[in-house]
Amino acid sequence: MLLHHYVSNHPQAKAKLAQFSPIRSLPSHISSTRQKIPVSWGAFPRIVLSILNESRMSGGITATAVEIYMDNCYDLMTDGQKIDVAGFGRSRKVSGRGSFLETTKVKRDSEGKWIPPRTLVDKQKNEGYEMRGAKSLILTDVHTLLEFMSIVEATRTSKSHALNERSSRSHCVITLSIPAISNAKYLCVDLAGSERIFLTGSIDNETKAAEARNINTSLTSLGRCINALASGNPSVFVPYRDSVLTMLLKQSLGGSCYTSVIITGTEDATMHSETMSSIKFGKRCSRVSNKKQAAIAQMKRESDREEVKSELLAELRGIDEEIQSLVAAGRSGGLNKDFPNSLRQSFSENMKKYYHHKSSLSTCKQQIKSGLRGLDKARQYEESQINLFRGILLRSMTTGVYRDPCCRYIKIVQRRIDIISTLRGMNVDVSSMPNIEVPLTLEHLAKGYEG
Repeated sequence: MLLHHYVSNHPQAKAKLAQFSPIRSLPSHISSTRQKIPVSWGAFPRIVLSILNESRMSGGITATAVEIYMDNCYDLMTDGQKIDVAGFGRSRKVSGRGSFLETTKVKRDSEGKWIPPRTLVDKQKNEGYEMRGAKSLILTDVHTLLEFMSIVEATRTSKSHALNERSSRSHCVITLSIPAISNAKYLCVDLAGSERIFLTGSIDNETKAAEARNINTSLTSLGRCINALASGNPSVFVPYRDSVLTMLLKQSLGGSCYTSVIITGTEDATMHSETMSSIKFGKRCSRVSNKKQAAIAQMKRESDREEVKSELLAELRGIDEEIQSLVAAGRSGGLNKDFPNSLRQSFSENMKKYYHHKSSLSTCKQQIKSGLRGLDKARQYEESQINLFRGILLRSMTTGVYRDPCCRYIKIVQRRIDIISTLRGMNVDVSSMPNIEVPLTLEHLAKGYEG
């Protein structure tokens, strides 16, 4: 958004925007943000000075800078200290070349039952990846900007090869934020160019060859993400986790944001294939329109959400009325009042014990699955008790002390449970709604499940 806004208001600067941070040509005598910007300055310093000139904040701009070298993330403000790229929301992973560490905590409900991940329970509104532990600097004027850029240029990994005296061997990601104004973040990314090692002369140098392979691999991963997003099909999987670069760019590529891409080329005929490849990549990027799609989709989701909520509540009221009528007609099943109270009480107690052992067995299995040992005997005991009380209940039900509900009653109770679960996932308060469980039937009990 910043780059788009700046280009729109400063068309004369387009020719120099391709230069990211040419420190070697930055004059040190500039003392005011309102002085004329040197022609040799690139996109990043122009954007920062434009913000400082146009905004009226006291806290300055918070800036962090990292490089992605050999598919690992390093903080340029702390002399290249390695940092983690961690996920939030549903992207709860920590990056590291060749492996990912799961950080999602096991969740359980009020009864201690395991809650499977990626359900409507405690669903995060946002998801993505962020840098953990990156040092930040406050940019308030030209001097702090020059200091920041000097550190970036001095710390970022660069080497020489046959085609370039000073070639970047990593991708650089600078994050800007203005806490005094908004929570928005601005990413300025300088991608290292793809390389052919037989042209750069790196084929005989193992380190340079490995760097080139990692650069090309991460750019290929970025290309796959762009292709998936440009397809326009929301069901297409976008492989953000293929590289650290695409993990960091997930919100910029697939989120609700403004994204501008600068493609550079050369008139050198020997580089024709590289220039055409860059232009084709830019053309694919132009087909990605996250800003409008995300805003429209968000508005549609909110509208649909309220509509679905109203429909579910109306359906729930109708179901409750039907349940009351079935109960009044005696079609909801349950204990037969024609039997003595002692038999009905005995059946109820045995049913409570049956459910208790079913719950204990479920908890035991979850603990075994989580890695706890020494629970095999407890599991066997619970299974034996379940079989025991199942047999007792089956024999009792054949006497007629308990009558099965009608099929319609079972069906609408199951639907009622589904509706309440959906409303709970939509953050609707359902605590005042009565809890109606699916009744136990002879068929269900014989098959070993209760509903």
